[in-house]
Amino acid sequence: MGHVFVKAKFRGKGEVVYDEILVDTGATFTVLPLEVADKLIETPFTVELKLGNGEKVVAKVYVAEAEIEGRRGPVRIVAFKGAIPVIGVDTLETLGLRVNPVTGKLEKTEYYMLYV
Repeated sequence: MGHVFVKAKFRGKGEVVYDEILVDTGATFTVLPLEVADKLIETPFTVELKLGNGEKVVAKVYVAEAEIEGRRGPVRIVAFKGAIPVIGVDTLETLGLRVNPVTGKLEKTEYYMLYV
């Protein structure tokens, strides 16, 4: 299937736009670099994450409105210094999107969580 990239916007205190951001169906949460996520709404929460290489990091939790493929909704984002930006499954399910493994494109599905 290869890699899937999409255009995504995140809105909070400010706006973050990616013309191309990787969709990672192996990632639970959407991840952004800490310096980018500061434009969003930070919560008082942190979470310990285990990265794909086995490294553990403590990440800040942010909330933003995400817009992908014309769908918008509130999503949780984790951020830490040096993070590589990815869209995780939590965001896809919130927006009612999934990756079609045959075409390598996003498809609209039923909404699993909340959609605005």
